[in-house]
Amino acid sequence: MEPMQVCFSHQTAFQVLRAIDARELAGSGDTARRLPARAPSARELEEVVKRIENDRPGLSIERPVHILLGAASRCRSTSRRVSHVCTRQMRGKSLLRLSDGVGVCSAPFACVQAAPSAKNKIDLLELAYELCGTYRTRRTSTAPAYQVPPLMTMRSLRSFVSLNPSIAGARIVARVLPYLADGSASPRETKQALVLGLPTSYGGYGLGIPRMNYEVKAIAGARTTSGRSSFRCDLCWPDAKLDVEYQSREMHEGEESRIRDSRRTNALMAMGWTVVGVTNDELDSLAATDAIADTIRRLLGKRVQVRVSDYHARKLRLRRQLGLPVGYD
Repeated sequence: MEPMQVCFSHQTAFQVLRAIDARELAGSGDTARRLPARAPSARELEEVVKRIENDRPGLSIERPVHILLGAASRCRSTSRRVSHVCTRQMRGKSLLRLSDGVGVCSAPFACVQAAPSAKNKIDLLELAYELCGTYRTRRTSTAPAYQVPPLMTMRSLRSFVSLNPSIAGARIVARVLPYLADGSASPRETKQALVLGLPTSYGGYGLGIPRMNYEVKAIAGARTTSGRSSFRCDLCWPDAKLDVEYQSREMHEGEESRIRDSRRTNALMAMGWTVVGVTNDELDSLAATDAIADTIRRLLGKRVQVRVSDYHARKLRLRRQLGLPVGYD
């Protein structure tokens, strides 16, 4: 099979994948042979981008466009395009064929590509949570939104890294994989999960990464109380029957929302669950987050031993990395 003329990678791959159904695309093996042998000219690349955008309503590709080549090229990066090179033979589903002569890197591959340029491990984790979650921000799309399909799963990322451990970025991703979860529904849920779940060495509370938006089937009595057959728990520790709900202003304001939340909480409590609510203001307050973490620790029956002497400084650093305030108000 002839090599691709253009293969989108890195940030551009995320933008393209957001606009298509990856299940419709054909996977390609033998990566190095199928990648373009040379960089397209500026005009050729613009023509491909315009064609793809016209074929996919809603797709908008930002500049510079990131492309992947199978051999070193004299192509100079500009404000309109950035060329990357991959000469290794890749295993697993690394490339997806978008149309004749045009391909795109899979989400796990693009995530690994992004790892070396991440600001830090927390920045990389936020990207991975978004790719495994049901929301999108400017990190992966030109049109932020909620309730969207995930681009990958923990399993697909873990599989890709295990099959391709020597490519740039794979080791970095492997180190953060234990702290990743599928199913986060918002950036704030992601921040909350990382603050509570990361080990104290990272500045977290060491409570263990929760399951995100975990489905709990309702028993007969709970179905009668709530009128629902199941519940989604924002941050969940199933073994302890603990549900921590992030109560965003957008989703939990108004009388109708309060009634729905009350019925949901009562139904879960009737099933033996404990529900802890966390407001937006509480997540923004270090003192409130400390108190909530102590409550969760007690409910989990955990004793977290802090083995780092500068834990408070690490805790403040983690909050700064996540863009959370460090004050006690």
